Amino acid sequence: MVFSSLHQKGFTLLELIVVMVLIAITVSLTVPQISNFLYTDQLKVAVRHLVGLINQSSQLAQRQQAPYLLRYLESERRFVVEPEQKKETDRKIVDKDGKDRQKSGLQLAESVQVTDFWSWYGGTRTAAEFVIRFTKNGYVEPTVIHLRESGGKEISVVLSPFLGKVQVVDRYVVPEKNALLP
Repeated sequence: MVFSSLHQKGFTLLELIVVMVLIAITVSLTVPQISNFLYTDQLKVAVRHLVGLINQSSQLAQRQQAPYLLRYLESERRFVVEPEQKKETDRKIVDKDGKDRQKSGLQLAESVQVTDFWSWYGGTRTAAEFVIRFTKNGYVEPTVIHLRESGGKEISVVLSPFLGKVQVVDRYVVPEKNALLP
C-alpha cells in the first residue's frame, strides 16, 4: 500500500524563511548603491535636457531670425526660452494641460542645483542673474554653466561661441578666456 502523501513535493517553512532572509540581505546591501545611481542619473538627465534646450534655443533663434534668451528662474528652479523682445502679437500658447507653453523648458530635479555661471563678458554670476542671449543667427557668447547634485558631484556645461559643440565635463571647470577662443 503506497501513500500518495509521502511522495508529494514542496518547500518547508524553514526553506522559505531562509530564502526570504537572503533576499532581504541582498536588497539591504544594494539599496544605497541604487539610490546613489539614481541621484547621479538625475544630474546626467538634467544635463542632457539642458544641452537639448540649448540646441533648440539656437535653432529657434535661427528659424525666427530674432534674438532669444535662455533664462534661469532660480525661484522656480527652471530654465525657460523666450524672445528677447516680446511683440504685442505674441500670445500665450496654452497646451492641453493648461500650462503656458512659453514657460515650458527644463524643470530641475530637487537633487540638482545650479551653482553659478560664467560668461565671456559677464564673468562669474550667481544663478539668480543668469541669462544666455542667442543672436538671430543662433550664436552665443562663450559660457560655462555649473550644476551640482546633492551628493556633491559636479558637472560643467561649456558652450562654444557658435554652438558647434557643447562640451560636458564631469567636474567644476574654471574657464580661461584664451581656452574658449574659436
